[in-house]
Amino acid sequence: MYQVDPGESKKRLDHFLAQSCLPFSRSRIQKILDEGLITVNGRIEPASYRIRGKDLITVHIPPPSPAEDAPEEMDLDILYEDPSLLVIIKPPALVVHPAPGHPNGTLLNGLLGYLTKGETEESEGPARAGLVHRLDQDTSGLMVVGKSSEVVDQLMVQFRDRHVSKSYLALAIGILPSKRGLIDAPIGRSSGDRKKFAVTASGKPSQTRYRVVTSYAEGYSLLDITLLTGRTHQIRVHMHHLGHPLAGDPVYRKRGRKETHPFPRIMLHAAKLGFTHPVTNERLDFSAPLPKDMEEALSTLHPLAPDPATDVKP
Repeated sequence: MYQVDPGESKKRLDHFLAQSCLPFSRSRIQKILDEGLITVNGRIEPASYRIRGKDLITVHIPPPSPAEDAPEEMDLDILYEDPSLLVIIKPPALVVHPAPGHPNGTLLNGLLGYLTKGETEESEGPARAGLVHRLDQDTSGLMVVGKSSEVVDQLMVQFRDRHVSKSYLALAIGILPSKRGLIDAPIGRSSGDRKKFAVTASGKPSQTRYRVVTSYAEGYSLLDITLLTGRTHQIRVHMHHLGHPLAGDPVYRKRGRKETHPFPRIMLHAAKLGFTHPVTNERLDFSAPLPKDMEEALSTLHPLAPDPATDVKP
């Protein structure tokens, strides 16, 4: 269940759900709306409904349709598994959900293949690949997957209420003047390109903490980044706003600026993830090593000696 902040008023229901609540494409959200599985204040509303402050939006996430999301055999890097959930390490270049241009071969297809393995026609139904959050196609790292709608719902509440800890390793262009910092700048749709996001006065409150791990002679900085909020493209948008876009990012970068090194993708890795187990109430914390492509990219750079004068004590 989600309660609309007054600042979100007048947004379309489907836009609000896609941007703030559900890790699905807008077309899939539309289908869920059409099936009457999303209500506003207890009533079924159309996708075009303009939300109002304090509206209560209730979502029942249905199992994916096998006709649309076919199980596929895929090698998954499973870091942890129990009867309720999985924690996996997503490799770079793997798309999370089927979408135009990527109808199959996605993480969702692979999860369905893994979770339905061994089921028979007498089984109650296909296992649920309950993706709780998103990673961009080029971003590697940790993701948690629920095996039931109840577990998925409880994990989504933890994400919504900011009870999940997430940190990333990112390579940014330039040498940052401060070793630590907080970027506190609202993020919303870009007025110049609706497919992009930007720091804008009308955006949602967004906060990102960063710490410089290593600076490099070639003009790059390796950062340890912690998200205090969870906006789409938040790290990429905030680092671009700071004047230090991520290496290899083809979308959020300064016009006309060429990088001194070619990078195979956006240099961003979800390195740590922590949450409370929805069933056992145990706190779980995971870490994932850098993938090979990012490790190799860093090995071509030359670290600068630490400068105590610019360091900021915790």
